Amino acid sequence: MKRLIFAFAITSLFALAALAQTPTPPSRPATTASAPAASAATGGTGAEGKLAYINTAAFSNNIGELKAKLDALNRDFEPKKKEVQAMEDDLNNLKNKIQTQGATVSVQVRSQWVEEATDKEKLLTRKKEDYNAMGQKSLAEATQPVYDKVGKFLEGYCQQRGIVMVLEGGAAQQAGILLFAAQATDITEDFIKEYNKAHPAPAAAAAPAAKKP
Repeated sequence: MKRLIFAFAITSLFALAALAQTPTPPSRPATTASAPAASAATGGTGAEGKLAYINTAAFSNNIGELKAKLDALNRDFEPKKKEVQAMEDDLNNLKNKIQTQGATVSVQVRSQWVEEATDKEKLLTRKKEDYNAMGQKSLAEATQPVYDKVGKFLEGYCQQRGIVMVLEGGAAQQAGILLFAAQATDITEDFIKEYNKAHPAPAAAAAPAAKKP
């Protein structure tokens, strides 16, 4: 069997939350025929010897290893996101001040406000670019090893079940190449269950005990 092509996009720091969103699964008829019974050794998805699809967007919220990495990154970058938000709020307040009070002050004062707003906007843009670049690098370093393991596990998963091809459900649907898929061909839930069983997420570190006064 040829090696599976398995690629994942890296999002920006300020879009990490979007990783938790799962694309809408392909439409299915109101009733579907029951999938043929599968042996315990092959997992029972009903996709054996057939094409299948998987929604990889579900991984970030449901694969324990990956969720732990993303949660840690979000915690680490929370101060930076708050800093950027504070800068945006400050800039918006100044712009609103120019718009609502600009006509009530001298031309010189208004010009000073406009110049200040321009400088703040440039600084905010640079800060976002710096933090996004930092976030991209940190995200790739933290998650790529997990995605590599997921890709290798998917290959073995498909070989064991005789699945000959897997489509990425969300991308295929958006591209218009997946118009219908029977319930039995969705391996997302079963794959995630099997992966988590084989690669359980590390236990969260216990919080340090409070020092006695």
